Amino acid sequence: MSINRQRQQFSSDGFPWQIEHQDHRIRSAASQVAVRNHVTPEAIADLLPKASAVIGTLASPETVKRVAARNADAIWSFARRGTDKPEGFQSVLLLNADGLEALLSRNLNLLDPPNELLVGQAERPAAIYVWATYTPGRLAAAIPLVFEHFSAPRYALCDIYSMANTLQGARSMERLGFERGVVHKGITLPDLYVCRRNPMSIQAARPRYDSYVAATGTGIHVAHGIDDFFRIAAIRSAVYLGEQACPFAEEFDGNDHAATHLIGWRDHEPAACLRLRFFARFAKLERLAVRREFRRSQLAFEMVRAAVDLCRAKGFERLYGHARQDLLPFWQRFGFKLKENGGPFSFSGHVFVEMLDDRPLDKDPIDVASDPYVTIRPEGRWHRPGVLETSAASIDKDR
Repeated sequence: MSINRQRQQFSSDGFPWQIEHQDHRIRSAASQVAVRNHVTPEAIADLLPKASAVIGTLASPETVKRVAARNADAIWSFARRGTDKPEGFQSVLLLNADGLEALLSRNLNLLDPPNELLVGQAERPAAIYVWATYTPGRLAAAIPLVFEHFSAPRYALCDIYSMANTLQGARSMERLGFERGVVHKGITLPDLYVCRRNPMSIQAARPRYDSYVAATGTGIHVAHGIDDFFRIAAIRSAVYLGEQACPFAEEFDGNDHAATHLIGWRDHEPAACLRLRFFARFAKLERLAVRREFRRSQLAFEMVRAAVDLCRAKGFERLYGHARQDLLPFWQRFGFKLKENGGPFSFSGHVFVEMLDDRPLDKDPIDVASDPYVTIRPEGRWHRPGVLETSAASIDKDR
């Protein structure tokens, strides 16, 4: 099968390797490359020595032929349009559950992976491992075409793993959405990269304040666009204006555009929000609201934990807030204590008390010693590369 002819059939998952996300030069170069999941024994014998000279020791031709025979989607050939001779290839291992465990436990022989750890053509893999890539010159522009194939329903929820042997390879991995370092059974594998696509895997790996997964419509994220603010206004209007008869001017008090907001989702519905404001030596948590129909869930607890984690990531050891007097026990579950001489006092028809949570940071926060790209990533997404890094990479490539 030629991807260039079939790619329109595959679903889009929004990953940055997709052709429509690339600039016009890359799309133009990719259009001049034919990519097929059919590699002849002669092509394998011709390409492997060339790839080994660049990459290092690779699997034997017999092993590559066996893996391709097990599943044709494992080996893809690259050829310039108008020629039939492959000049490059992309290979992957389509691992079953035992194969994934072997990879993460360092028990998978990458030079001779056993067939019993690989899935067949019609089977759904547990994970995809990028085995080897040899795409000299402009052939590399067509790599996204292969990964678009792995956005098809059979593969769309599989995490993709890889290793990078060079600094350039590591930067390429990060630009494609891969995260460096995988933790398995309490052990960190620093040389393994992963692009998480399985919703459960994504939520488990990301910080609480960036756990939203589009596929399930569940999780928490920082508000970034005007559409998010409309959602926040709707939630707070329903809770505070509708249920508690709070005056509009008191609820929307002029501080919303000077704050960070978290949105919590359930089943594709915006269900909760919380506002954070940052001062010289403390961060303030406020305006926690959960829609009535979602209050039997644990979402309120998840929102507070996410807010605390975000404040800690920004370096705040002291957290402050105003708790309604009858709801102070809720906040005490997270470590908040009644502030000395902290109330009670009243506003908006309710009695409040001041509360504090003081604790040392358990991780290094973001500061001037952090990678410079970290501080220009979107708020709450400091753990993954942002659009400006992709822009910088394109400039570097042109030099």
